[in-house]
Amino acid sequence: MKKTFLALACGLLLAGSVSAQKAPAFYVSNKGGVCDTVYNKLDVPPTYPDGMNEMYYFFNRTLEAKYANQLHPNITNKRIIVKLLVNDEGKVIEKKVLVSISKEYDDVVLKAIDKFPLLVPGKVKDRNVCSNFIVALNFLK
Repeated sequence: MKKTFLALACGLLLAGSVSAQKAPAFYVSNKGGVCDTVYNKLDVPPTYPDGMNEMYYFFNRTLEAKYANQLHPNITNKRIIVKLLVNDEGKVIEKKVLVSISKEYDDVVLKAIDKFPLLVPGKVKDRNVCSNFIVALNFLK
C-alpha cells in the first residue's frame, strides 16, 4: 500500500513539474552569428528608449505623412505586428512581419524600424542578452 501511494505521489509530482515547464528559457539560433542564444524568459524585457509612447511618437515623425496620419494608438481596424530580434547591445538585427496589412504598409513600417535608435536590450540576471521585441501598430485604412 505504501509503495503504491509513494509511486502515485512521485508520478503526480513529475507530471506537475513537466506541465509547469511551458517554454525554454532560451533557444539556440540555427543561423549562428551575432545572436547564437535568444532568451525567451527575461528578468527585464527589451524596450524602446524612454518608453512606448516615445516609440509611437517616433513612428509619427518618421513615417511618410500619408501613413502617419492613419496611425492610431487605440483603433485596431488594421494592425501590423513586427517581431524584432534585438542583440545584447540593443541593435535590431532581424525583423519579421507577423501580421500584415499589405506589402506597401509593411515596407513603410520596416523602413522606419531601420531608423530606430539603439533599444534598451533585455536582461537576464543583470546581463544584457539577445531577445525578441514585438512592435504593434494600428492604422485606419
